[in-house]
Amino acid sequence: MQDLVLTKNIEDMTMLGSWIFQKSKKTQKYYTRVMRDFLNFYPGIRLAAVEITHLALFLKAYGKHSDSTRNTYKNALSSFFSFATKAGYLTRNPALALDNLKAPDRIYSKVLSREQIEQMILKEPSSRNQMILKIFYFTGLRVEELCSLTTRSFQTSENGMMMIVEGKGRKVRSIHLPEDLAQQIQDYILNLESEFLFTNQRNTFGVFQPLCHSQVFRMVKAAAKRAKLSVAPSPHWLRHTSATHAIEAGAPIHVVQRSLGHESISTTGKYLDIRPKNSVGDYLKPIESKKTRSNC
Repeated sequence: MQDLVLTKNIEDMTMLGSWIFQKSKKTQKYYTRVMRDFLNFYPGIRLAAVEITHLALFLKAYGKHSDSTRNTYKNALSSFFSFATKAGYLTRNPALALDNLKAPDRIYSKVLSREQIEQMILKEPSSRNQMILKIFYFTGLRVEELCSLTTRSFQTSENGMMMIVEGKGRKVRSIHLPEDLAQQIQDYILNLESEFLFTNQRNTFGVFQPLCHSQVFRMVKAAAKRAKLSVAPSPHWLRHTSATHAIEAGAPIHVVQRSLGHESISTTGKYLDIRPKNSVGDYLKPIESKKTRSNC
């Protein structure tokens, strides 16, 4: 867990610790940084003294950052003050009046082609990393979900192999694996020395540690560079690509929703029109120019 010494006031620090403790490791990292920045912005301030003005001025100071970054800061502040109010530590929630920042959706620019995916896999020399890329593409996993996979994450049934994944909010879902990938995973597991599917290739004192998120990010970027892609994708690009390619190939939206672990169908719906094949103009008759009509 991250260093939680964010304030010298013991009561405030205890409340911050109680809030952070309930978050996932990834969220702990981001939200701890936000609260530390906020308390450094207002040194010595007690949490009970925070007003909406303090929050608004703090967020305005991050105006040069992207909308998504500022939304992360806004969400962290809203989450904490909501928690502290519900817990009875604060009598009011100063974050209630904060508005969401509308960030443009740029998923369309984070979808790779099938050829790019194939080149990343084929030119990857490590069998472990090849398997990582294949699982990302054929299942649409989040990076934290992939890092948590163990040999117990796979079960066979009369319908083939299933992958059991613990996603956001500790919600568990089952993903059916295509036959070819299932066989490759079975072969891969036979040579493992650890219960974790993906570990550091160098172990400490004979103990294999699961890959961390940053290692997977570096691996994906290195694979893209090796394949001579003009972009430097993150693992989440492969998730976007998986969903987009599946929908374009005719996968029902509810299947994509279930596989990716989206709580709302509207989230999955964003992938429907990333690369439209037609628009209103394709259904309208062209307007002939004056020159064309005069020649008739």
